[in-house]
Amino acid sequence: MKKLFIAAIAVFSFATANAQYTAEKGDLQTSVDFRPFYSNGAEEIFDNAAGINVGYFFTDKDAIRVRFGLNTSSTKDANSAFGLDFKVGYERHFKAYDRVDLYGGAQFGMGFNNAKTYDAASQKMYKNASNTIIGVDVFTGINFYVYKKLYVGTELSFGFNSNKPNGTEAPGVDTAGNPTIVKVDAGNATKTLKFAVTPAIRLGWTF
Repeated sequence: MKKLFIAAIAVFSFATANAQYTAEKGDLQTSVDFRPFYSNGAEEIFDNAAGINVGYFFTDKDAIRVRFGLNTSSTKDANSAFGLDFKVGYERHFKAYDRVDLYGGAQFGMGFNNAKTYDAASQKMYKNASNTIIGVDVFTGINFYVYKKLYVGTELSFGFNSNKPNGTEAPGVDTAGNPTIVKVDAGNATKTLKFAVTPAIRLGWTF
């Protein structure tokens, strides 16, 4: 029994020592972002609160990735907010240690944000914020493999965003002086360069 136990330990140690932690050619990588310190705001639409990332490694060091981000919120007084983003990009991975994966790349994305507020006077919901954002950014990140092909990580980026306001609404009065909702002009688009450290805990799997 003792010899069997020692043999089992030896086999496990050998398997662990020779485990492939990081991704290889042909692997599919998925991850989920958790962002507990995120604060909802129109200026942050291009980095929504939660996201699902999918990547495919076409070589041992190169991958194509896609990200879907979604943020929704509502309150009991009928206020609500909705945000959605989509990104597609390329990653180049640089192996540093067996469990540490350093990478960099670039991506293109689009985001949409819409928020509504309840007006008690007119008893109607009105759209008080609506933006469409198109952006390109470069990024770098680090993943640490806690077990074979299971990792946690974070990322930072620098990019260019074009923020185009969409038409919104506001409380007003009609020609008879009754409370109503009126349309507001969208205004001009704004363009910004943005450096962002993603306040996320990323949990990922590679298969």
